[in-house]
Amino acid sequence: MDIAADLALFRAERDALAFLGLLSSLYLRFDPPISPEDSATAPTHFQGLNIHALIIDNVDGEVLALEHNQIHAHQSPVEHAEQRALRMAIARIGAKRARTPATTVEDYYRTQMFYDDGAEDADFLQRGATIYTSLEPCPMCATTILVCRVKRTVFLLQDTTFGGEWVSAKNQYYKKYNLAYGQLNLSDAGSPFLTQVRNIHQTISRRVEGVRNDKVIDTLIFDHLMEELQTGFTLFCQLTPDNLTTRGDHNTANTRTFDDLRRICNVPIRPPTSPEIHFR
Repeated sequence: MDIAADLALFRAERDALAFLGLLSSLYLRFDPPISPEDSATAPTHFQGLNIHALIIDNVDGEVLALEHNQIHAHQSPVEHAEQRALRMAIARIGAKRARTPATTVEDYYRTQMFYDDGAEDADFLQRGATIYTSLEPCPMCATTILVCRVKRTVFLLQDTTFGGEWVSAKNQYYKKYNLAYGQLNLSDAGSPFLTQVRNIHQTISRRVEGVRNDKVIDTLIFDHLMEELQTGFTLFCQLTPDNLTTRGDHNTANTRTFDDLRRICNVPIRPPTSPEIHFR
């Protein structure tokens, strides 16, 4: 396998793991909507909206945070998934890669926390950090992600109402930074595992079109995807490290991501005596 193909597989596999991790988190922490008596009012939730965020250290594949929206639990409009995940990841990075006395706080978060310079394709996968969100970040979260200089931002679903702020703010205030932003793309399948994940992704994409046709606003879309979330979680439970086909350092990093996500979601690795799972 040449270098470009190896890197493409590395990206696809990591993105697929993050995708399944987000679906599993949404499924396990699903917050049922509460329908108010006034049918004209949007439903509320016990904890918060079904929107989750995941942050992965690109350097070694460690999951730095996996959080969900809790605006209702804390009675606070700023408790978005991205805000909570970033606060947790900042604490972890501070312990993992502490600021040296010779580095100012400003230089630390601008160049070392979630960012490292470089514009090659590999730099966005092996330097800094990636934040994955179930829904495109709103203006508040998009700006916070930029302030933190997160190297790469990937969202599962576009927010047609509140999305788009990252691009305009980046172009106006953060032009000199090499940052990536875009919707998850699993079109390239390089293994049976990736093909299976791509099929789930395509099913969700089709389902989302139908939900939007029913005039459901984007922030409530995942309220209507319980069956698809369960499918993603089921596949995640069946997955083993042997299903990852990357090699060398790429495999080491993706295995770290896989292990961390399983631990956070409390999903044990299947013992060797379990029936073999065949991916088609």
